[in-house]
Amino acid sequence: MEPLTWCVVANVAAETNNGDGGLEIRSGLRRFGPGARLWVLRTAFQSSYRRVNVVGRHRGPGHRLIHIIIELRGLTGFRVRPVYSPAVYTALNRPWEPTGNRRFGVMWAGFEQAQEYADLWNEPRLEARFDGADGGTVADPPPMEIERNDKTYYLAHLNSRYARYSSLPPSAEPQYRWAG
Repeated sequence: MEPLTWCVVANVAAETNNGDGGLEIRSGLRRFGPGARLWVLRTAFQSSYRRVNVVGRHRGPGHRLIHIIIELRGLTGFRVRPVYSPAVYTALNRPWEPTGNRRFGVMWAGFEQAQEYADLWNEPRLEARFDGADGGTVADPPPMEIERNDKTYYLAHLNSRYARYSSLPPSAEPQYRWAG
């Protein structure tokens, strides 16, 4: 049987972090249970590396296929798989406006393009800011020092969603002596 298309597939992480600074731990995602398989579309916005368009079975009653935008950090195990199901293929192509003018995402051009993104998304990344300016992404966990444009930046703040770097070196901690 010939596949209808190729698509990046991922699973929902067993535990995801939410809330202020990512301190609230949750089992799965709000609309998808842990381990749920999701079909991931290529985003229409090339600069987006945090949010993706997905199709998957809702964790609520009926387990219907839904099409939604979620954060990439809640997904694991990206791989490329063929789509054989007409229901999944229709859901992947469904517009999100009743007029049919706007689509959530863009279908993959082929296996090679989908594999390129799957490989990219399998490397954990964090959003980075350098002296307050957007700086793309860095590896997760982030390095303590990083060189950019012939300048050294030092990790100043880190949480589960982003890393902030400063060109000012970290302050030395005062040396305390115990009297005793």
